[in-house]
Amino acid sequence: MTPAEWGLAVGIIAHSLAILIALVKLTSWISSRIAILTERLNSIENQVNNDITGRKVVGEMREDLAAIKSQIIDIREDLKFLRTPLN
Repeated sequence: MTPAEWGLAVGIIAHSLAILIALVKLTSWISSRIAILTERLNSIENQVNNDITGRKVVGEMREDLAAIKSQIIDIREDLKFLRTPLN
């Protein structure tokens, strides 16, 4: 092989290695971006789940508060009845 052919072969090998290194770096970058996005999505999913759970708790509290309010009204009416003199 002539020096020009050796130079061409070395150039092709060097170029192939450069492309291989670039592809590895690109793959690494894509993997890290996917991991970051997955983490963000999991965080958002947890926030949504917490929000939904909070809304359920508030809904149950509203029902409980309505029941407590009606019981308080009943107790007030009973107290009014007990306070009225029996003539």
